[in-house]
Amino acid sequence: MYLALLGAGSAILFVSHQDNLRIFGMGLIVPGGGFLAHADICTQNGIGHLLAALAGMAAFGFSLMIWFGTGNILAPPLVWLGLAMGAATMRHGALRESTVDMVFAGLALTMGATAVAMATWFALGRRQRRIDNTYLASQTGRLDLIFDADITPAHAAEMSLEHLQRLRFALDRALQPLDQFNGFEKIDQFQTAATRYQLNFLAYGVALTQARFTPAFRGYMHDAQIALLDKQAQHQVWSYWKLENLWGNLRADPDPVARENIMYTGFVALQMALFSASTGRRDFSETGRFTLTHPSGQRYAHDAASLVQRLEHEYSTSPYYLIACEPNWVYPLCNTIGASAIMAFDAQHQEQRWAARAQDFRHHLEAEFLDGFGRYIPCKSARTGLALPAVGGVMPLAMPCFFLNVIAPDLARRQWLLLRRQLFDRNGAFRRRAFWPIDTGNYGFSRASAYSATALAAAELGDSAVYSACLDALEKECPSVLKDGVIHRRKASVWAHGVELMARAGARDDFRDVIAAPKPVTGPQLDSLAYPAILVASAHAGHDALRAVLYADGVHAIGLRGLQPNAHYLANGIPITANANGQARFDLALNGRTSLHVQPQGGG
Repeated sequence: MYLALLGAGSAILFVSHQDNLRIFGMGLIVPGGGFLAHADICTQNGIGHLLAALAGMAAFGFSLMIWFGTGNILAPPLVWLGLAMGAATMRHGALRESTVDMVFAGLALTMGATAVAMATWFALGRRQRRIDNTYLASQTGRLDLIFDADITPAHAAEMSLEHLQRLRFALDRALQPLDQFNGFEKIDQFQTAATRYQLNFLAYGVALTQARFTPAFRGYMHDAQIALLDKQAQHQVWSYWKLENLWGNLRADPDPVARENIMYTGFVALQMALFSASTGRRDFSETGRFTLTHPSGQRYAHDAASLVQRLEHEYSTSPYYLIACEPNWVYPLCNTIGASAIMAFDAQHQEQRWAARAQDFRHHLEAEFLDGFGRYIPCKSARTGLALPAVGGVMPLAMPCFFLNVIAPDLARRQWLLLRRQLFDRNGAFRRRAFWPIDTGNYGFSRASAYSATALAAAELGDSAVYSACLDALEKECPSVLKDGVIHRRKASVWAHGVELMARAGARDDFRDVIAAPKPVTGPQLDSLAYPAILVASAHAGHDALRAVLYADGVHAIGLRGLQPNAHYLANGIPITANANGQARFDLALNGRTSLHVQPQGGG
């Protein structure tokens, strides 16, 4: 594309006899190049032209940032063309031939330097891959020492009071009225600070907490997950797509699910999948349950199945197989999230949708989204093939390992082992400088998101050393603050809080198990408990009995469901009888941490 532009600009420059057209041709060759027509460092006008050229190049660079940040593919060509036309309309006088020679000489030098840099980069990449492969081979006998975390029995998992106070950060935001977003950060809706991502990761955290600690508790844990999904359907959350679709795809459809848009479709699909996996409920499998209503009155009816079907279609039609987020930009991380959603849907509905796609997904992930050094790139432009370098410290390389452990565990381990070398120095000290000092969730100066995301991957892979080091560093740099029974971190974004909640709910291979082998929710369950008066630290059912740990003070009403209809039970020695619907309610005196055991009368 650039060679075509270079050819057109050169033809105009050498064929035309009009100075304005020739200057326009120079503007096509280099963004802002037309202003170089009379640039020099000896005269006031010449310096002015030079500064105008530099400003034009900076403007073009800014337009590239807009393209990346918002998907606005029109910005770079319009700025480039606008600069060329603007320079051509200025009265420069006769064009200096020495200037033309200078532009082409500079262009030739730039291309030559780029070629040398690329050749050097590839040579270094080949060398680094040899080093990495040797290193990976040397780690074979150490895997049990690195991935050493114990697997906690599901029935023994219990949250501490501090953990419950961290969970309340998510619950308080989820359980407010649907049209209210108090406590959420409102910075922009196009990049990582967007409200939808805050909702996604708070919901993921609540779901994983539910699955591990409180599978036998409905109540406000279910309500929170449903509310976070229903908030995703609020127009203010998905209204961004109308603009992105217009300036990125040149289409006016505001429906964020209708076209390649995995950052909404895939993320929400996983939110639904985790809700179903952790609760056993299928609310969002009902046809049209996730309906988006535009202010114009137009309704877009969706549900879990329709989102998964859209993902399948987009995987089949995308030129890189992986699906774009912002129009044109393809992120491997986002695609591992979408792939996890399809796998979870398969496990819950006994289908084989992902089995037909797993090999192609893996092939394109490896063939198109690794750089010369064998690292996963952050993203790639589907229309140009250009890939952004691996910037942002260890987090963009660490977080994909969490989702890769579901899709391709061997790739997750390979990536993690290569990354792990950056986390400790030769003396074994934790290298905090390896973590980017910018919080992905609010663009503030904090390593909270980087520490949380890396701890999340470490928890899933079972690397206890990295997990502990990340959470220790997080506490030192962004200390916890307890206010009104809720723990938060002042410098950390809402997104970082959600990721930390996921990390604290995680254990070795837990996410993979939730996705691939969700456990059925059966037996007695807690229900209808007052929030935040009663906090449930654990709730596990088995053999028609329930064991739970509650934090509260005073006498409170306890609701139960999932009992045998009309059957008799003992709850901490209190006789109760289930109604015809298998429900019961009784009062229980609670004093701080209180254990609750519900069992059939005469049971063990």
